[in-house]
Amino acid sequence: MAGVKQRIFFDTNVLVDVLVGGTRPAFKSSMKLFQAARAGLFEAFITTQSIIDAEFISHRSPGSETPDFYKKMLFIMTFVNVTQIDGLSIREALKNPGGDFEDDAQFFQADSEGFDVVVTSDRRVLSRQDADGPLFLTPEGLIEKMS
Repeated sequence: MAGVKQRIFFDTNVLVDVLVGGTRPAFKSSMKLFQAARAGLFEAFITTQSIIDAEFISHRSPGSETPDFYKKMLFIMTFVNVTQIDGLSIREALKNPGGDFEDDAQFFQADSEGFDVVVTSDRRVLSRQDADGPLFLTPEGLIEKMS
């Protein structure tokens, strides 16, 4: 399968890293990954829910402005694929009471779509690693693997 690009799923917090900017700890690594996606080194994906959540979060961040978010998001969507969380993933997330519903729904979707890697800045979800599912990495971890 030479020439097949890896399919990389970015969690909401990685999108927020890029949209909010330098105040977030993983900003530089997340930005490098978005630049790599733009260069076509892999196929990048986010969910519609991530965009909605990122808009909400970015507007509550100091120095963030509404027109800036929309402009950045429209640009990102020129090289990042957008997918929807389906009903099956929602049902699976609902079966996990006490978990993080938003994360559960995102990650069930990532698994069902067969992504190779899930990138998240949320260190507590990295333990979700499952032998049959995608590899979970931090932005820094994926950069390291790409080197």
